[in-house]
Amino acid sequence: MTVAERVRKALDIKRLSLPESPHVLRIVAEDYANAAGDDALRIVVVLANDTDMSRLSGDDVLSLKSAIRESLQSKGVALFPYIFFATEDELKERESGEEG
Repeated sequence: MTVAERVRKALDIKRLSLPESPHVLRIVAEDYANAAGDDALRIVVVLANDTDMSRLSGDDVLSLKSAIRESLQSKGVALFPYIFFATEDELKERESGEEG
């Protein structure tokens, strides 16, 4: 199984033990290189548009990040995951800004 296949399986939200809050719509992963040029993963956790980012608790964010890291490790993915959060609308805005 390739690294990409292991990442895809590890980040399947139907299989992940995610906290109830925030509501995760999907998780997107792409190849990434850190500041030192080392291979890594850039992971974007896509949240529902009605998510109030200012109300997310540190415990919820920590639980979510831990679930992602543990799942990647359990699938044998050794790349460090840089995890970011965005609502669906924020992600669309970023993508349209990159195109223009």
